[in-house]
Amino acid sequence: MVNNTENRSPKNNYDLTVIIAEEMASANLRNVFILLQPENYPAVEFLVCSGSDSSLLDGVPDRQNVRIVRAQSDSRIPLLWRDGIRAAQAEKVALTTAHCVPSSDWLERLLAYPLEGNQVAVGGAIENAENDTRIGRVIYLLRYVRYTKSRPSRPAEDLAADNALYRKADILAHEDLLEIGFWEPSFHERFLAEGKSMKFDNELIVVHHNCYSAKQFVLQRYSHGIEFGIARAKAMSGTKRLMMIALSPLIPLVFTRKIMAAARRDQRFDLGLNREMGWLLVFVLAWSAGEAVGYIRK
Repeated sequence: MVNNTENRSPKNNYDLTVIIAEEMASANLRNVFILLQPENYPAVEFLVCSGSDSSLLDGVPDRQNVRIVRAQSDSRIPLLWRDGIRAAQAEKVALTTAHCVPSSDWLERLLAYPLEGNQVAVGGAIENAENDTRIGRVIYLLRYVRYTKSRPSRPAEDLAADNALYRKADILAHEDLLEIGFWEPSFHERFLAEGKSMKFDNELIVVHHNCYSAKQFVLQRYSHGIEFGIARAKAMSGTKRLMMIALSPLIPLVFTRKIMAAARRDQRFDLGLNREMGWLLVFVLAWSAGEAVGYIRK
């Protein structure tokens, strides 16, 4: 296992920094790095941002271009991404999580994107592992159904940071947002308001391999929702924040309708009234309650 270190080479020749946020998914790290093959990419920096105990991170290889960025044990993924972005030595940063295993050509595709001119980001598709558990399928439906490979490649206003490439300087330009974590919707709004563009590429693929238990994910959704609400409220006017508080009871309905609409467009998902739909509602309610609390706490 590689040790966390503050010692950096004075000459940075990295073309890309890959930032892997690890939250309750250390079991996937060995497979992630088998596919990434950092030994074959000396010009790519790999950062594993994690609050897990060091004994759980033995899947991280001990190589010069691989580092662990330590975080508090309760840090959620947006905070882990923030820490990785700040620590990154390359000008382009690719974000993902340890719940996602990259395709064999993932790195080559990332390295090929120039991100020139107004283009600030490229996001890719997220597929689900075959023969997944019920909870894993529901989590995928909840989080990633809008980002399947059936979505056409085109300019986009909405990307999942779990599989996305950004220009680091454009992120660092918004320290007021980054201070509370990399919450991509807030950054995407800023980028678009500045006249910058983003693209979705359905050939840039990672595969979701869930490691959360149902209980872990309920708690994660609630606390994540709180942090999201706080982050969104920070970018809102006082009037809009009060409006969002008043409309908070509608969050579960809006959220569920978006998920259902995206699932119908993809036509690969069974949305019958079964136990999976029951868990979907539980997870949506946990997030919605947290988001409402976040708007109030701000």
